[in-house]
Amino acid sequence: MSRVDFLSSLNLMTLIGVLLAACIALAWFMRKRSNAHSMDGKQERNVGRDLDAGKSAPDHSPPV
Repeated sequence: MSRVDFLSSLNLMTLIGVLLAACIALAWFMRKRSNAHSMDGKQERNVGRDLDAGKSAPDHSPPV
């Protein structure tokens, strides 16, 4: 194996290793529930539509 072949294969293996380590670190980080998006799996509430329909919004200021 020549020196050029060795360096190119070393660069490729380093790149693959770093990408694999980054994917594993991201998966490990996202396992914690506190690191996930807070609205993940929940439907966003449309408060404006609820107020227009006459429904109360208990966690918002009362309509004026």
